[in-house]
Amino acid sequence: MNPQAVMSHHARSFAPATRFLHRRDRLRVARLYALCRTVDDIADEIGGFIGQAQLKALLDDLDKSHPQDLIAIEAQDLFKGQPVGLAAFCELVYTVAADTDETCITDSAALNIYCMGVAGTVGVMICALFDIDEAYRENATDLGRAMQLTNICRDVAEDALIGRRYLPFTLCPHTPEKIAAGDPAAIKAAEAAMTCLLTEADELYQSAQFAFKALPLRLRLAVASAAAMYKGIGTQLLERNLKPLAGRAFVPRKRKMSLAAGAVLAELFRKRKSEDKLRHARA
Repeated sequence: MNPQAVMSHHARSFAPATRFLHRRDRLRVARLYALCRTVDDIADEIGGFIGQAQLKALLDDLDKSHPQDLIAIEAQDLFKGQPVGLAAFCELVYTVAADTDETCITDSAALNIYCMGVAGTVGVMICALFDIDEAYRENATDLGRAMQLTNICRDVAEDALIGRRYLPFTLCPHTPEKIAAGDPAAIKAAEAAMTCLLTEADELYQSAQFAFKALPLRLRLAVASAAAMYKGIGTQLLERNLKPLAGRAFVPRKRKMSLAAGAVLAELFRKRKSEDKLRHARA
């Protein structure tokens, strides 16, 4: 399956947003998505010792001048001349390799390391692919972390069923089994933890927005619309009073389109306003 087909099939928010990009840029983003998706699938679908061994072997291959693993070959080709981007991909593989079995996050610091490893790195990789000024890299990682926190809150029940709890123990001191079984105390704690994480995510989304101005216009519109649609998942959760066992929260298609359109118009307005200020300053 080609990279664009992979992204169209799996990425309900990213795929529509990439339509703002030129064809060449859309393909680069699709290649990046396919790489990250493949790594994630190794952890989730193979998992355990075998999945971990496969990812560690990939990590070793990524460090070679002439790798044999097809994923390593593709990653090196995609990030040719961009060592920061390749290093970020290696960090993603390293973090995912440690997450192939049952997982229970201990505290906020551990959660931050995890979110940075599996998602903040994607922000770094995008910056590398599009030669974005290093000054905005932290904001880019904030967007990845925000999206991952949203993912965690959306998938509490699914994760609990396979023995995983990404809600920090310090916020939700209950086992995945108790969450999956609907233990009242565990659900109450999970909902309180979800509220905290969604609040943190909102702050990170806001931080990320500061960097949008540094992006080329088409990429700026794509990233802004994807962020708005993803943030909408958190809104859906809050509107249904969280309820982690109610299944995944999805943003309806019409609402998703509305969120994307609103984000695009807002970015175009900010761009116009910034250009007007610049013209006045030069006058």
